[in-house]
Amino acid sequence: MNRDYLLLTIFLSILLSFGFAFIYSAGIPMEVKLIGFDATDNVLRQIFSLILGALVAIFIILLRGTTHFKLSFKLYYPAILVLLAAVFLFPSRGGSHRWIDLGFINFQPSELAKIIIILLMAKYYGNLKKEDEGNFIKTVLIPVLLVLPMIGLVAVETDLSTALVLLMIAFIMMVLGEVKFLYLFMIVGLVIVVFIVAVFGGFLEDYQVERLLSFISGFEGEAHEQVELSISAFPSGGLLGTGPSKGIIKYSLPVTYSDFIFATIGEELGLVGVFILMFAYIGLTRTLIVIATKRCKNRDGKLYIVGFSLFILLQASIHIAVNLGLFPPTGITLPFVSYGGSSIISLTIGFGFVFSILFENKKEEEENDGESSEKTIEEDK
Repeated sequence: MNRDYLLLTIFLSILLSFGFAFIYSAGIPMEVKLIGFDATDNVLRQIFSLILGALVAIFIILLRGTTHFKLSFKLYYPAILVLLAAVFLFPSRGGSHRWIDLGFINFQPSELAKIIIILLMAKYYGNLKKEDEGNFIKTVLIPVLLVLPMIGLVAVETDLSTALVLLMIAFIMMVLGEVKFLYLFMIVGLVIVVFIVAVFGGFLEDYQVERLLSFISGFEGEAHEQVELSISAFPSGGLLGTGPSKGIIKYSLPVTYSDFIFATIGEELGLVGVFILMFAYIGLTRTLIVIATKRCKNRDGKLYIVGFSLFILLQASIHIAVNLGLFPPTGITLPFVSYGGSSIISLTIGFGFVFSILFENKKEEEENDGESSEKTIEEDK
């Protein structure tokens, strides 16, 4: 087990190191574009957000894992619904209501909603009775109705890309919950139909339709230029890259410290740096799944940890696909690497739940071992 914790530490350290280094490096072009912008400030804000998330995670760890599952419907679910609804009381930014201004930080509750959905569905499927596993209402309809309010609130903010990620997370949890393949196939078909109706029925914003159609048609206009620049960063970097902070293409890309940070890494650290980063994500995901498989006796705890690990891999894959021109531009961050206080806080809280579950399992094992030892001693007497 110590080896697994060591691997987790190594992989997380790699990701965070990449993040701090390239939030600064990718922020340098903004110093040229915006008067008064300081790339160092972004790094300091990211560190502050990480510390804030860690403090919340410590509190979460101090509680038993079963406590969080008991609170999931009573506390976490209504809390996140209130937070998501509250964003409409704050001024819009760029035409969207996504942030709650807390003064010291602009918090995006939809990031925390990702973690809450994993927790809720892990609790639900983890406690589902054996005889209900083939029941459509209990395995599909109830979970869908459970997460639909969150997804709907995020969609109308408007934040279609995050709503899509929430939908994917819910689907992953259904797969882990062993929902029948026929039901999963029906869900995919229904989502496709709803999406087509939304696109051609005028339910999406003009810029969202433009991004989608430009991607389908091989990219045209501004989206085409952004993605072409992003793709060109990788051959520009070659095998070893141009060197830290020496990239050129990042000066032409928008929001390089968040949306296109992977392209900046590809140019400045080359193919080697890209492989190290992707290896860290795969290693982190694998290690979490191994730990869950070996240590979690309760099904809900195992589902949460595996679901959380797959969520990290999913979001990283979407971000990388956008930077490689394989997915329409979404604004999805690269976990632990992209700049974003809400993202790093929510991910750290997510890990708080992981360790709370693991430490409770470890404590139970130690207590059981102690009871077994006492029983053996009494029998010997």
